Amino acid sequence: MIQNGEARPLTAISCLLEAKKFGPREVLAFIIVGLSFAFVAFHLYAGMFGHPEAHFYRSLHLTGVLVLCFIFFPLSRQSWSDKPSIWTLVDVVCILLSLALEIYYLWDVEAFELRQVISPNTADICMGVILWLLVLEATRRSLGLPMVLIAIFFTFQALFSEQMFWIFYGPSTSLKSLVLDMYMQEGGIFGMPLGTIASFVVLFLIFGAFMEETGTGRTFTDLALGAFGAKVGGPAKAAVVGSAFFGMLSGSSCANVTTTGTFTIPLMKRVGYESTYAGGVEACASTGGMFTPPIMGATAFVVAAYLGLSYVTVALAAAIPALCYYFALFAAVDFHARKSKIPPLKKEEMPVVKDVLKNGAHLLLPIGLLVYFLVSGYTATTTCFWSIVGLFIVSFLKKSSRPGAENILSVCEAAAKATVVTAMACAAAGIIVSSSTLSGVGLKLGTQIVSISGGHLWLALLLAAVLAVILGMGLTTTAVYIIMVVTVIPPIMQMGVPALAAHMYALFWGVLSNIIPPVAIASFTAAGIAKAGPMKTAVKGFCIGFPGLLVFATFVYNPGLIMIGSAADIIINSVGCLVAVICFAAVIEGYAFTRINIVVRAVLFACSLLSLSPRWDLTFAGLAGGVIILTLNYLAYKKEGLDFEQGGELEA
Repeated sequence: MIQNGEARPLTAISCLLEAKKFGPREVLAFIIVGLSFAFVAFHLYAGMFGHPEAHFYRSLHLTGVLVLCFIFFPLSRQSWSDKPSIWTLVDVVCILLSLALEIYYLWDVEAFELRQVISPNTADICMGVILWLLVLEATRRSLGLPMVLIAIFFTFQALFSEQMFWIFYGPSTSLKSLVLDMYMQEGGIFGMPLGTIASFVVLFLIFGAFMEETGTGRTFTDLALGAFGAKVGGPAKAAVVGSAFFGMLSGSSCANVTTTGTFTIPLMKRVGYESTYAGGVEACASTGGMFTPPIMGATAFVVAAYLGLSYVTVALAAAIPALCYYFALFAAVDFHARKSKIPPLKKEEMPVVKDVLKNGAHLLLPIGLLVYFLVSGYTATTTCFWSIVGLFIVSFLKKSSRPGAENILSVCEAAAKATVVTAMACAAAGIIVSSSTLSGVGLKLGTQIVSISGGHLWLALLLAAVLAVILGMGLTTTAVYIIMVVTVIPPIMQMGVPALAAHMYALFWGVLSNIIPPVAIASFTAAGIAKAGPMKTAVKGFCIGFPGLLVFATFVYNPGLIMIGSAADIIINSVGCLVAVICFAAVIEGYAFTRINIVVRAVLFACSLLSLSPRWDLTFAGLAGGVIILTLNYLAYKKEGLDFEQGGELEA
């Protein structure tokens, strides 16, 4: 297999290749390979020739997702490859019910669509309830129990609002109305989020899986290591840069951690970084990829769909905040390396950039093609389809990346499994959206937050961020964003925040919940690789990434950061943000080229906040103060010949 001979988890294709006999496990592996290939081929065909009618296409997509989910995540077993048990009969029943639902819909599509207008019959209601149960069970298997409990609560809240309390009280929704909206119409489960996944996000997941299979992630890491390995904090800086580049293509923080972190985390530990710090750096860097253009994560496409804007507009809006976030990480690891006297890599330990480009530059060409199509105004579907074609062609240019049949099938399996998790999050979120919309509880919750904030925008934004972090403890980023869109985002927009800024705020905080304790899934994943305590790694990652959080806490007041306003607004807001995150990184670390005492830290903290002010006079004051202090520190560092191996002390 490709990927430099690295150890790979058991996949269906590897099971078939290693099989010495053809038993029940091999039969199931053959089914998984066949279904995954058919699933990917179906979406590639739709990407090339266009999608059929929305409800028809989404129902086929969801059926495939449900069937794959019940195979990939079997009941009472750790993996599909484990020995079947009595509970396997439940998996079979769920698969048959999923297929029966699709057959019921396709048996007479015209009559089904007519009942969307008139009224659902008894069979429709029964099928709607079955689909509700299947979606919840598939969500529980692929995402865990928290999202299932939320979906159940909102469903029963809609059905029994008259027996509820506080904002959950109101007129009850009939089961017929709920089934009509949730199951039969192009809303609810088959709404826009699932449609976005089915239309083009699945293609980007195929593209990301193909790039991982060809070793592009390692190419990014080697390039970053070759460029920064000899610098102060070289391995950590390489982790930041490499994870940023691969993360913007993979769109998943955990996938990014496992792809680049398996190499960067041990390397950071070897040069002297403590385990928790190495894991925290990788978690923060990998998480940032979910809002870094050109691809970002699946949620960004949902944002574009909700706003009715082109994906390029959303990507451009995320560009400066993403740059500032990674600038903050870069400054944090630099200051930490100098303070802790961590040496750079030796020349013989570093990959040669020229050799890396010689072996892997061809794999970067499809990224350029992708950016070209996006900037030229092509649809996301067309863009990704031809990028996949381009990647497939260039992968044959070098023997090291040339795919065989097993590699292509492995890509199909990885993409299918990634799609299952993402699609189930959107389907379950569709239940929540449908229920909360019919009952009106979403609007009530948003109004309540405005009421608690007393009309103060900063407090409403703080409450929205807290809600995102709480939801992020059990939900995916996409689900967090969708719930916020139907609850807190509308009232925030009514308080004068532009729609793009409000939606981007929900997106960013949904992403950042991956590194904010107590449930920081990216940090927990990195902790496993670093062999460190999960909670200690999460806390350390939160501290490392905290300067970057300033970007997302303030861009509503500084819309120039998301390309809203004049050129002067954009430039001043961007420069102010860059200086602010550097100053704040120094405050957190207690080091800025030399050690700084409490007084200097307090002054830098004030300069950081002033640099983010929406008032230009205060911004310039903060910029001046921060630049002066940092410059004086640097001059003292140069004058006294201090370096990261010797350290230094600067008193106020």
